[in-house]
Amino acid sequence: MQIRQWFLVCILCLAVPVRAKTAPDQARLEVGRLSAKVKLFRAVPLRRAAGEVVLKPAQSLTVDRLRNARFDDNEPAFRQPDAPYDPHMGDGFAPGKAPYVARGIRPFRFRYFRNEFNYGGWHNWNMIDYAASHGFSILYPYNFDPASRKHLPAGTRWLCWSWWVDWPKWMPAHGMEAGRWDQLMDRDIAAQLFAENIFQTYRPGTHPVCMVDQEYGYLPPEQLRQRSWYPSGASSEEKAAFECKYYLGYARSLIAIAETAHRQEWKEVGIYDGYSPFPRMWWGLEKADPNPDDDWAWNLFGKQVYDAYDILYTDVYCFYPSPQNVAYTLANIDLNRRMIRKAKAQKPIRPYYWTLLHGGDASYHWWANQPLTDEETRAMTAFCFFAGTDGLVLWNWSETGSHHAPPPLTRPEQGKEVGNDVMVGKGFFLKSDDEGSADFRRYEMLHIVDADKTTGNVRFQRIETPWQTGAKDIRAFRDYAYDPDKPVYTMPEKQLNAYLRPASDPVSAMVEGLALVKPFEYLLRHGKVMVDVPAQKQFAETLPIVRRVRLGRYHLLATYDPACAFGKPGRMIALQDFDGKRGLTLKLPADQETRLFLLEER
Repeated sequence: MQIRQWFLVCILCLAVPVRAKTAPDQARLEVGRLSAKVKLFRAVPLRRAAGEVVLKPAQSLTVDRLRNARFDDNEPAFRQPDAPYDPHMGDGFAPGKAPYVARGIRPFRFRYFRNEFNYGGWHNWNMIDYAASHGFSILYPYNFDPASRKHLPAGTRWLCWSWWVDWPKWMPAHGMEAGRWDQLMDRDIAAQLFAENIFQTYRPGTHPVCMVDQEYGYLPPEQLRQRSWYPSGASSEEKAAFECKYYLGYARSLIAIAETAHRQEWKEVGIYDGYSPFPRMWWGLEKADPNPDDDWAWNLFGKQVYDAYDILYTDVYCFYPSPQNVAYTLANIDLNRRMIRKAKAQKPIRPYYWTLLHGGDASYHWWANQPLTDEETRAMTAFCFFAGTDGLVLWNWSETGSHHAPPPLTRPEQGKEVGNDVMVGKGFFLKSDDEGSADFRRYEMLHIVDADKTTGNVRFQRIETPWQTGAKDIRAFRDYAYDPDKPVYTMPEKQLNAYLRPASDPVSAMVEGLALVKPFEYLLRHGKVMVDVPAQKQFAETLPIVRRVRLGRYHLLATYDPACAFGKPGRMIALQDFDGKRGLTLKLPADQETRLFLLEER
């Protein structure tokens, strides 16, 4: 009898529906796991009553608190390749010793975000392996067959970059004039591209993600109307029809590529740089006010391009050594999200980051191709996940050199070798040639006057950088050359190289930024982005950065003060009427660290 009763009880229990865990429930579990793994980290109780709540740095999570901690319950298996890599592709460092390795950060991967590692060139295979188990799950297989990487963690996916059409050659070869996008409208371009097998057929298990790098733009109306082939003598209606045909033809060049790639069985096709709902901007960013309702390009053809692709790869490369960089990346992402907010589908956005400075134009400048500071790299990486993105992409290119070695001391210019401009990675003290002396700090810039191959000595001068002069406008900085009025310093080349910063150094900071948000990925993925201070305002006024995501009764906030990397003290951030609660002021500290604060309403 007892057995029969027990059996009936079991049946009744199975018949009772089990309530599925809600998003706030999952967030609570996530917080509980983190509290168990990171000593003394807890959610800060937040009372709804009016008043002032002041948070302390000790209440935040920083990357140092994650070092040597196992913060991923499902750590990806990380092991070395079975045999050493070709010397051209390997970097020669012992495991864990390369500059791209984040100190003390254990292997981890994301479940709810997709991060891509697109770092090509020589000597990067070991770094690609490292990235596969430290925050990145989609890799660009530079010069190797993915099938040969069986030692990488399960679930590793592969990116194909870049599939594109050389329109300046393709169009004349097909009886059209290069740049005449209007002429594409008279042809079935997708059918022609498919017939020519522009994209190789997708092979299951190899490259499911395809990034289209189509860097051919269109002429704005005022420039289009100056072209010799523009129908300047036509009627207003005919001109309008021609312009419409031109811009729709441009859109067709992008849409046809997506259609062809999908037809050839590519599962995920993303667009980079060919079209962006909000084109990347620096100058005038603080005043930008895009509106999808009245943006002519978006309404004429932009929505069609957006709808044709599966992923939107925006570009947030930094141009200048500036404390505005983190706010700049955040503002550009925000403005792209504003443009697509009314689209039929919210496509994944994965911004492209470059851990070097772009330079601003095609000319050489002393800051061009210099590595970003660790502090800003870590911050812009973490803040990306507070902007409603699907993850991010790290791009770089080492050509046939090594980004893990000290930068070259000379560079070619007009057929001859001239002194390069290099960054200090480790501080040192040195007397000048005229008996003066100076401390050289991390991130300072040196101009190489000359490198004597006979003696092995290098002479150099200090470059006056933004964090020394206090100048706010990069246009005030001159391109550096030898200055006879400034001190010259001499050091053996081998000794100087030990102090210089390699180009791959900020990769470790990006891994740290990813590690910092990993423990909160469920909350970040399912929570609502709350903008307490617009990124454009933070950019315009060089303010400390703050961003928040809310899920249920949890508020996750991130802070960073960009001024600290440029020699200024940290600042407090005050959020009045926090989360719409009249009279409640929340104050948070901001400094050179990226700090995450977790508040729990009680």
